[in-house]
Amino acid sequence: MAAEDMPIDAATIREACHTALSEARPRSAAETALLVQQLEGHVRLLAPEVAAHLPTMDESRHTVGLIVLRHADEALDPAARSADRAARLHDLGVAARALLTLIEMMASEAGDEEEGDEDEESSDATGWLITIGPAED
Repeated sequence: MAAEDMPIDAATIREACHTALSEARPRSAAETALLVQQLEGHVRLLAPEVAAHLPTMDESRHTVGLIVLRHADEALDPAARSADRAARLHDLGVAARALLTLIEMMASEAGDEEEGDEDEESSDATGWLITIGPAED
């Protein structure tokens, strides 16, 4: 099954990121290795999705996307595999969480665009309502 055919399980990815980044407890070498492997898979699944949407992103999100993809590439670099496992776990967790956040933001915006097409002039880019009407005397 190709990466683009695999569904994104945001809850599972978020849980792995939380475990890697927020749980400050000792882990066995086997547990750390398994978590590193899971996060590598998540990053490999999410990065192509973000890369595919780069051309349609606005300028600021495009820049963020490029930075996140560069960080993901560095975390997946074969040379990084020999690095300290705790640092690698952190790097993969940060990359997976950032990629997932970008994907969720893009999905949210796509949903907003479908719902908000009919009244596009009534809101600005920040989402605040703007009332445009005749001036009152």
